[in-house]
Amino acid sequence: MKKAILLLLCFSILCFSSGCSGRYREKDIIGKTSDQIIEIYGQFDCITMPASQDGLYRNCRCGYSIKEELLFFIFFDENGIAVKCEEGHRPGG
Repeated sequence: MKKAILLLLCFSILCFSSGCSGRYREKDIIGKTSDQIIEIYGQFDCITMPASQDGLYRNCRCGYSIKEELLFFIFFDENGIAVKCEEGHRPGG
């Protein structure tokens, strides 16, 4: 019984310390447009370029806050498709 509790405690600590993996899932984001991502997660907390005339973010990265200055960034290609995700710090901060 003690082993099970210890294992559960270790698993819980690992899950909570893993940053954004619980809320933002890369596999659910890659291949989607910014509009599709905003539908799921809401407006971005940080953008590095304004949206194009059709409302899509292109050739830029946008992010959601995880912790104070830590963000979950989504990188968009020239077609407005998410191609990469990573954690990083707010630009200029």
